Amino acid sequence: MNEGDAFAVNCFKHAGDNQGRSEIRRDRMNFIKRGFLGITRKKGKSLILLAVIFILGNLISGAISIQQATSNVENNIKEKLGATATLEMDWLEYEKLSMEEQENFIFEEIGVDLIEEVGGISYVKYYDYNMSTWLGSESIQSYQGEGVDEEIIHYGPSMDFQLKGINYAPVLDFEEGKGSLADGRVFTQDEVNNGSSVAIISKKLAERNNLHVGDTFTLDNVVYDYDYETGEEEIADSRDVVLEIIGVFESLLLNEDLGENNDQGMMDWLDIDYQNTIYVPNKVVSAENFFQIEYYMKDDPEYAEMVEEEGTNFDYYEPIFVLNSHEDIEAFEQEANPLLPQLYHVVSTGDHYDNIAGPVESMSTLSRYVLFAAIFATVLITGLVVLLFLRDRKHELGIYLSLGEQRGKVIGQILIEVIVVAFVGITLSLFSGNFLASQVSDTLIEADSQPGYDDMGYYYGGSIYSDLTTDDVIASYEVTLDANYVLIFYGVGLATILISTLIPLVYIVRLNPKKILM
Repeated sequence: MNEGDAFAVNCFKHAGDNQGRSEIRRDRMNFIKRGFLGITRKKGKSLILLAVIFILGNLISGAISIQQATSNVENNIKEKLGATATLEMDWLEYEKLSMEEQENFIFEEIGVDLIEEVGGISYVKYYDYNMSTWLGSESIQSYQGEGVDEEIIHYGPSMDFQLKGINYAPVLDFEEGKGSLADGRVFTQDEVNNGSSVAIISKKLAERNNLHVGDTFTLDNVVYDYDYETGEEEIADSRDVVLEIIGVFESLLLNEDLGENNDQGMMDWLDIDYQNTIYVPNKVVSAENFFQIEYYMKDDPEYAEMVEEEGTNFDYYEPIFVLNSHEDIEAFEQEANPLLPQLYHVVSTGDHYDNIAGPVESMSTLSRYVLFAAIFATVLITGLVVLLFLRDRKHELGIYLSLGEQRGKVIGQILIEVIVVAFVGITLSLFSGNFLASQVSDTLIEADSQPGYDDMGYYYGGSIYSDLTTDDVIASYEVTLDANYVLIFYGVGLATILISTLIPLVYIVRLNPKKILM
């Protein structure tokens, strides 16, 4: 006879007198006290249950720690990447077409009407669509970087200046922090709509050529003709493009906190390219592009006839959509993709995260499997342990029931015994599991991370550049012990223990006191 049986029988022997009945009644009512006494009286069994919960709790704790860490990395990196999207042809899907399908495929261009329709989606904060062309100049010099003294010799115009057309008057690049207005102003909507000959240039380009707001400068739009006999290009036509400076911007592309893993040479090249960018209304770029096309139409009657028959529009726009939050990217894609022509799709900054987050995503997937396995193992093993303990105590439980104790209070007693021990085991595994997760995940991430093409800069439609790499993702990964993790772990841990305990408690419900005591 065990301690619990002896305690219950002792109460039963005194049932004949009033004092005994009073003790039985008090003992029946105070099932909470019995639960705590059950823990201390059966120290060996309590320690076994504690050890089981502690070991399994470490698996749950470690898995939740890694899940929390990877979730934090994803949020941090996606915030740095921003929430920007564009529309592009899906060339991978095009390559899957048969030869016949490719030959008959009709390429459609993204027009202004479609861009404005996509831009009207509720997740879009603001949007723009750009045209661009490259022009040269014999009157001003391009910026070639700091400390470059020697002159670069060009035969004819240098073609170093990118004329970038805009439709969003405040200039999207300034809104998104690629540059900031250092002097002057941005465009008015009337200037954009009318295609006024006004421009915003970089501060370094202005300093190199001693230009200021209100000055004008001249670019050269040159048309070259290829001489098949000599194999050389000759200038066939040209015209001056005179622009008035209304603003000067300063590049914010270079960041002092780039880190050792970034390609400084690549960033220098991008900065030089951006310093020679000149913002103008889209219609200015369109007019200069058409000037070149018009020459080829005059020079080649067959080409002119084809253009007139097909009614080809030579205004090729590159749309850029800035969303309210990176969390809106998926919903935006779901609404935008059905509006697009065949084989077009949305390309977003979220795609770059998928490219560079391989090691962390692998850890997240592994930890998810470990978490499910740990929960299943906890329910199974803890349930079996509790069931074995209950079978060993069936006489004690039968005596309580024969004395008139309610089954609900007997169940409550067992729940108290298990939950109290589980709370101690979970609390201990909270810290050890978090520490183990930190050590294991660091090792696995380091083994899984390998440099590749995704460590290079990434363009979105040629307009937005990200220099974030896999190293940046790994550097952001950190297993921490914060309030959110503690709440989730206690919630998952205690809920799992509760479920694993309730299943064997069906045993108590089915107990028949008469059969037990016979």
